[in-house]
Order: sequence, then structure tokens, then C-alpha cells
Amino acid sequence: MRYFDARIIENRALGNGYFVLRLGGCESLAGSRPGQFMMLRGDWGRDPLLPRPMSLLSVAPEGRADLLARAVGQGTRLLESALPGTRVSILGPLGNGFPEPTQATLDLLVAGGVGMPPLFMQAEHAAHRGLIDRCEMIYGGRTARDLVLLAEMRGLGLAPCLATEDGSVGRRGRVTAALEARIEHHRAATPDRRLRIMACGPREMLWAVARIAEPHAIECYLSVEEQMACGIGVCLGCAMPARSRPFRYACSDGPVFLASDLVIPPAPGQVAGGAP
Repeated sequence: MRYFDARIIENRALGNGYFVLRLGGCESLAGSRPGQFMMLRGDWGRDPLLPRPMSLLSVAPEGRADLLARAVGQGTRLLESALPGTRVSILGPLGNGFPEPTQATLDLLVAGGVGMPPLFMQAEHAAHRGLIDRCEMIYGGRTARDLVLLAEMRGLGLAPCLATEDGSVGRRGRVTAALEARIEHHRAATPDRRLRIMACGPREMLWAVARIAEPHAIECYLSVEEQMACGIGVCLGCAMPARSRPFRYACSDGPVFLASDLVIPPAPGQVAGGAP
């Protein structure tokens, strides 16, 4: 982890507010693991004041790093319009990432919307190790316009299972329904296969994924998306209720957690313990 300055070398619009920033001068990120993140601040003066936590999409040894973002607030809108050559300040890599891909497991990578980057990077690492056949990408969004970088996924050797809430592409419904269908498929086809789930996306999606994994006794890792000001465990603004101690912090203990260590709220309409 260190502070350094980088430069935007490409800003590629993907439509519907999504864009990929390619940064140069990121040699310090070369050893980053999927799921780790950086605190990034543009050269925009005092407003907005705080840096933005950004997941890594891809890191190359020649000092290149790619980020996927969507323009939803002032900071991301400024980044969306940033021109090549623009300087950005970075602190990273930060946090803890996903476990390494292995031949012994099939990893179900569950991505919701802009939560896709760390899972793409996990698949990229698997591809570099000859283990892409040990990964499945289950990717969901509200519409087809929310599913991006599909060609890049296929270029890694993935055949993503897609879900959209409006049915404009892939399975109609939420990505969690697609996850349940894939679990049922694998349990029926190869009951002895060891499954792991790795997920990133909106909080309610993550809680639903954890609830799906638990009765199946599937090891489940959640990459949480929390607001944070420092990224290093000082401000304590990203506290997560945990079982192993009262709180863990998304920046320093996460952002990737074992779902079994987090206090997962009951599903809507249920009380603690699962009773309706």
C-alpha cells in the first residue's frame, strides 16, 4: 500500500453511464489481488473533498490498471468526463481479496451491476492459471444496458449466465434466481463437486446470496460496497456487524468477507431465525 499519482491514458464510454478508465503509472498495483481496491481522487480541487473507493477491474505488470465505474454522483461524473492525461491520486492496493482459484472447486462468481469488476479480475486470474473452466460468471442487472464487458468476459473463456429484471437479455428476474438455478444444476449433475460462491453487488443482493448459500452449506465470500472516507480503518465509517467480534470494517478487514462471519439480516417478511 502506498500513495502515488497516476495518469488517465484512456477513458472508454460503455453507455448508460458506465465507463472504463485505463490508468498508467500504477506499477505499485502489480501484485493486487481480486477484490482489493484503491482510494482514488481526481485533480478537481476541494469539491468533492474525499477520495472514492474503486474496485480494480484488471492490472497489468507494465503499470496499467483498469477501473469500471458508473456516473452516479459528483465524483464519478467528474471521472466520466476526465480526459487522457488527467492526473489522479491513488492510495492502494487496499483491503483483502478473494481466495485463489483452485482445481478442487468450481467458483460461482455472482455480479450485480457495477459490482462486476472484482469478479472479472478473479476470472482473469483463473484464466492466467489455466483454471477458467473452474469459474462461472452469473451476471445480472436491471436491463441489458446494465451488462457490460461481455465480449471481454468471453475473451477470457467465460460463457456468462445473464439475468435482467426486465428480461431484455438472458434469464428474466434477479441474478439470485439464476444463482439458485445453477446450484440446482450442479447438485444434480455432479453432486460431489465442491462449489464456492463469490459475490459483489448491492447490499440486498449480497444478503440474498448469503441466504441461498447457507442451507446448501456452500462456502460464500461477499465483497461489500460501503461508503468510506479513509480506506485504512481510521474513520470507522464502514463498520459491518460480525459474529467473530462486534464489528469488522469493510476497508481494513474486507471488503471481502466470509458470509458466515457477517450478521446477515433476515429476508423481508421474516424475523430472526427464519420464521415468517
